[in-house]
Amino acid sequence: MKIINIKIRTCILWISLLSLLTIILLHHSIMVIEDEGEPKAELEIFQYENGWGYQIVMKQKVLIYQPTIPAIDTAIPFPDEVSTRKVGILVLKRFNAHRNFSVSKQEVLQCLPSY
Repeated sequence: MKIINIKIRTCILWISLLSLLTIILLHHSIMVIEDEGEPKAELEIFQYENGWGYQIVMKQKVLIYQPTIPAIDTAIPFPDEVSTRKVGILVLKRFNAHRNFSVSKQEVLQCLPSY
């Protein structure tokens, strides 16, 4: 009787582990399919004339080309790579979230060292 009890428990344990493994694999497969179905855009920083700019690229296509600081009255490039990256990341996150990716003057000025 004791041996049968141990065999049943062992069998239940194996079935539970296999079920858990199956659930994990299915979940991972669904996540991979979702990731493949919707490619994400990427940020590229570049030097431009006497400053910096950025572009948003997806599948080797430039979707947004921004060689100058957006949302300000003057068309000048970003002063440094860090501020370019900050504004670019802000735009990229909004773009990938399917939100309005435009930035306000106040948001841009917060990213610049001193304007």
